[in-house]
Amino acid sequence: MRLSDWLKANGRTATWLAEQVGRDQSFITRIKNGRAMPSIEVAAAIQRVTGGSVTAIDYLPDQPAAEAVALPREAAQCA
Repeated sequence: MRLSDWLKANGRTATWLAEQVGRDQSFITRIKNGRAMPSIEVAAAIQRVTGGSVTAIDYLPDQPAAEAVALPREAAQCA
């Protein structure tokens, strides 16, 4: 689930979330709008606050899962 969708569905704001995870509201807003990528620590804090609804994988660009982990053919042959 996207962070912006979770905030809207739960009646929460970026300011509220920033307070919960101990980060600046402007940074949370950039994450929410897809203009910043959270660190693993911040992603884990957001996951905790959202009860697991927003996970670290939700910040990856939209693409099929197989493409996200596929190795180039040359690299796969070397492995």
